[in-house]
Parts: sequence; C-alpha cells; structure tokens
Amino acid sequence: MREARLQAAIRRYFEDPAEVAEYTAIAPQGLTRFEAALVHLAFAQGQRVLDVGCGGGREAVAMARQGFRVVAMDLIPAMVRATALYAISQDVRLATVAGSVTALPFRESAFDSVSMLNQILAFVPGRPSRVAALCSVWRVLRPGGTLVMTTHNRRCHVKFLLYFAWVNRWRRLVRRFGGGIALGDYDRWSGRVGDAASRQPLFFHMYDFDEAVADLRAAKLEVLDARSRAEFEAGREDPALRARDYLLGFIARRP
Repeated sequence: MREARLQAAIRRYFEDPAEVAEYTAIAPQGLTRFEAALVHLAFAQGQRVLDVGCGGGREAVAMARQGFRVVAMDLIPAMVRATALYAISQDVRLATVAGSVTALPFRESAFDSVSMLNQILAFVPGRPSRVAALCSVWRVLRPGGTLVMTTHNRRCHVKFLLYFAWVNRWRRLVRRFGGGIALGDYDRWSGRVGDAASRQPLFFHMYDFDEAVADLRAAKLEVLDARSRAEFEAGREDPALRARDYLLGFIARRP
C-alpha cells in the first residue's frame, strides 16, 4: 500500500505537462560526458539497445545517432510521445514503447544492452521493486549483454549522512508505533526551484556505492565496472573523487 501511494505520486509528477515540456526542452543536449563514457565502454556499434526511462528522448536519440538500434521506453505515455516526435524532427529512426521497468514488456534475451541513465532506478519505491526492476533487465538482456546505470551517491556530502542518520531513525520509530510513514530508509523528496516551485516534490531513493552493487548482484548481474562520474570522465579510478561526487556509474553484465 505504501509503495502504491508513492508510485501514484511519481506517475502524477512525470505526467505533468510542464514536466514533459522540461524533458522535451533538454532533449537536444544529448548524452552528458559521463553518460557518453559509460556507453562507449559498455556498448558496441550496431547493438540493439533498450533505453529505460527515455523522457523526452535526450539519451535515446543521441544513441541512435551513434548507430545503435534503440528502443526507447518510459512509464509515461506522454514522455514516449515526446521522444517519438523528437526523433522524427531529427530524422532519427528508433522504436518507442510505454512500459514499467519492474516488468519490462519484452521477450527474454531481446537486447544486447540496456541503459538506465539519469538515475532512473531511484524513482522506483521499495528495495524489492528496485531489485525486481534489475531482474527484469537481466531477463531481457542476452547472455553476455550489458547494462549501464547511474545512481546518486548519498555519501558524497556530510549533509546527506547527517540527514539520513536522523530521519531514518525517526521513521523507524514512527513505524514501530504504528505510524503510516511512506518513505523508507534513504528515501527522500526533492524540492523544486524556479518555475517548477509550484509543483509537487519528487520522490527518489538515494543509493550509495555498496547498496547499488548489492542490488545488481541480487539480480544476478555481474558488476564489471563501478566508479563515480568524475572517475569515468577522467578515465581512471580515484577514491578521492568518488568520495565527493554526487553521481555514480555502473556497468554490469548478464553472465
């Protein structure tokens, strides 16, 4: 019941026409340097790629331009339409479909690679559902197929450590006495700024490095590479960079 309420809130948030418009507006930006590094390391030219959480087409169209055979998928039909329209406007060919990451609507071994960029997994409430999403990715990947995924990093700043140390304890106490707390450990609502200030806040789960690796392994995915955004951009491992970077990247494989 708790997760159902959160899922409904997430759907309402992304169905907002203003949010669809924002994702459409940033589509021409293409892949970030971080995302491009992940894709370059994990995917091979001509592969069939599933882009999960396509939004307005920012990642999907960029990958299609690089020669990948892309299927762009999103939970929100309006986002799927935005991606399709952007691809047409750019004379780029790709397929689009609406569907849920926790039950991907494709046959087993349908894809060479899967991308879950822009911290998509964070918007899935509840660890069982997040692991189910990764298990669904495992199913649609061919043996040897690769996943690229990005997450937040809650250990990058002391403010997150202090916040969760307090709020997790408070939520557990409330639940112990029968209170209906919707959020679990390391969940949060993001504030909105600027023109988006009047809209509802957005739920997301803040991972750390070890938790993300554990969830990938729980889904029987083999972790090939796991570093911070700054490390991928620099092309080297550097624990000092990882300790203070807000984003993490992962490359995993279906054995």
